[in-house]
Amino acid sequence: MTKTSSTLFHQRGFALPAVAFLIVIVALIIAGLERINSNQTASSSMGLQSTRAYYAAYSGVEWAAHHVRNNNSCPATGDTGVNLNGFQVSLESCSLVQYQEGVTANNVNIYEIRVLATYGGQGQYGNSPDFSSRELTVSMVIEI
Repeated sequence: MTKTSSTLFHQRGFALPAVAFLIVIVALIIAGLERINSNQTASSSMGLQSTRAYYAAYSGVEWAAHHVRNNNSCPATGDTGVNLNGFQVSLESCSLVQYQEGVTANNVNIYEIRVLATYGGQGQYGNSPDFSSRELTVSMVIEI
């Protein structure tokens, strides 16, 4: 064997550890990017649920305001019967304050309406990873 062929024989397979190292590094980068992508997707999904909860609560406020306007009284608190795509909408409170403005006896009724919309269970935190809730409080002034 000559010196050149002997040197080549002992250097055989030298690139294999370097290639294996590069494959591991590329795999770790891909795994990190996948993790970032899944976190972004979950965050976007929760933002969408939050927006849906807001509009479900808003529809509950509209329902209560319609009842107040047509009946001149607060509706019963509790479940409103409004169920929108899994969101449970409930009237938490409705209170009336009568106010007389000035000497000419302009009477004003002020209703304070508080509505809660929840998705994924009841309570403050619910029992679902997709739990979302919004509470809206509205003051409604009606001159009588």
